[in-house]
Amino acid sequence: MKKYIVLILLLGMGILFSCTNSEPTKEKKKVPKVSQQEAVTNADESPAASTVPPEQLAKAKQIIASVSAKDIAAVDAQQKYKLVCSACHGFTGNLNVNGAKDLTKSTLPLAESVAQVYHGKGLMTPFKGLLSDAEIVAVSKYIEAEFR
Repeated sequence: MKKYIVLILLLGMGILFSCTNSEPTKEKKKVPKVSQQEAVTNADESPAASTVPPEQLAKAKQIIASVSAKDIAAVDAQQKYKLVCSACHGFTGNLNVNGAKDLTKSTLPLAESVAQVYHGKGLMTPFKGLLSDAEIVAVSKYIEAEFR
């Protein structure tokens, strides 16, 4: 119950923040330095350049590997999505409130999706500690299956 109250407060603050700031501030993105060997290794992993920092992507892969199919199946991912994600992404994935991305146009691989849910991105709340690892993976898989 405590997690849901915190989640509702965070979502409310996000909505309030987006309503009070008519012009979003642009943050400078720090581009991590990558050695030539790492660049070759990362190029082999996905055809498009990842927007997720390598340490976050590594953590996401660790989370995915640590969660069993049984743990994922135990989560009602659709209900969890409606409860947690739909305030910004909408029930159909394309509401775009508070700068939320249109999930119907997303082509992120599962690991990057898990990383963004876990760590957050931009105005998106990091759900580390609010959702279990199994819930994060289940919701990411639900988004992949439902909206793409």
